Amino acid sequence: MIEQEGVDALAESLASVGYIIQQRALIDLAHALRSRKPLLVEGPRGGGKTALAESLALACNLTSFYLQGMDDLTIADVLYSWDREAQTQMVKQELAAGAPLWEAQTKQFTREYLILGEALAAFNYADMYFDPPVFILDEADKLTEKIEDMLLQLLGRGCAHVPRFGNVGVRDRSRWPIVILLSNDIRHDLSSPLRSRCLYTWLDAPTPREEVRILHARVPLASHDLVGGVTRLINCIRRDMPAVRDKPGLRESIDLLEALARDGVRDLTAEVIDQYLCFLGKRHKELLNLRQGLARLETAARRADGEIDEWLEWAFANEACVLEEAA
Repeated sequence: MIEQEGVDALAESLASVGYIIQQRALIDLAHALRSRKPLLVEGPRGGGKTALAESLALACNLTSFYLQGMDDLTIADVLYSWDREAQTQMVKQELAAGAPLWEAQTKQFTREYLILGEALAAFNYADMYFDPPVFILDEADKLTEKIEDMLLQLLGRGCAHVPRFGNVGVRDRSRWPIVILLSNDIRHDLSSPLRSRCLYTWLDAPTPREEVRILHARVPLASHDLVGGVTRLINCIRRDMPAVRDKPGLRESIDLLEALARDGVRDLTAEVIDQYLCFLGKRHKELLNLRQGLARLETAARRADGEIDEWLEWAFANEACVLEEAA
């Protein structure tokens, strides 16, 4: 698609499933797809990183493999393990049938008893089928150094060596899965060897223009006034309420707008906003701060904002336009 129609077609494809991609991220994603190199996407929480990877799989109708980064991941979760119970049962059956011990033990280490972890399974799938899958490694900054090291061979060569079995994966880079690593860059800094195997992009928090367009695309049933009110309210919390430390991200904006549209809300009064604070505050102290600022939030939701209102009018007047205009 990119080779024949350009990166605009990729942006249009993502927009068709409700994802409006930033121009810089679009260019970097296109490079990753064309070179089939893993793409490391970093950015603030709730900024649309996971949605980007999931939307790509959905828009292109590709199989997804998903691995959640966490402290206790093992080699079995990432690469492989053996079905020890089945292996033991097979050896017993072979010995009972009169097979030599060495022959029975050799048969243990065949594909039948190999259980692939999520990462290696994605590369094995790519080796078996024409359409590449999308492998999503979410919250990669939670990985331990041990797990990072396990991934180096796979992300660098396209295959991993399984002792007593051989290589699993696909060496031909043109057939590699689409690999997207996502990181909030909070827990710890990913190692230089892992970063060197990836192309890199940073997903900024959306500008008011981008947020308006994203909200309109993700919640198309929401009215012009409701999209504008939510955008102004959220930006008030981000800019003018320093006591709210964990600022609501794009995820919170979408969730709030969906709930308001679902419930048929038309006017964002202080009383209405109070009923939906669970979408905005994620800690008790933040809820208290938001509740104390309800009058300010109502004013912000209703007050004209030149920049937001300009892009609001543009978004509703240009619903078919999916690309950012040149600056």
